[in-house]
Amino acid sequence: MNQKSILKKLENNELSAEEALNKLYPVKHEKPGKRASIVKMSFKVPEEGKALNTFFKILFAIPLPIIFARLGLRFAGRLANRFAKNEDIDFKEISKLLKYSKDTRISVESDDAVIDIKIM
Repeated sequence: MNQKSILKKLENNELSAEEALNKLYPVKHEKPGKRASIVKMSFKVPEEGKALNTFFKILFAIPLPIIFARLGLRFAGRLANRFAKNEDIDFKEISKLLKYSKDTRISVESDDAVIDIKIM
């Protein structure tokens, strides 16, 4: 069915607006991304000195398995819901995105800190 015939049926009330929309613009089901297995993080805070930066290097020297990162997000979501009552951040959705985001790199550079997160 072409676009003109769908619009004609809509005009003649043979189709509802929702049915016409679905026929004109069908929903495409996208495949999820590649499944991630580890997260590698590095933090650098220039103003805090060498001791804190060395601590961060040691703490995040070993890549973190994705299951621990997702557990941390679940814990953070519970804390945020309990104390902040903030519905703007959906931690479950972030956890799903993290699971299927292999080969993603997030870099944040500011005057206060440099953060680099690699999802592999």
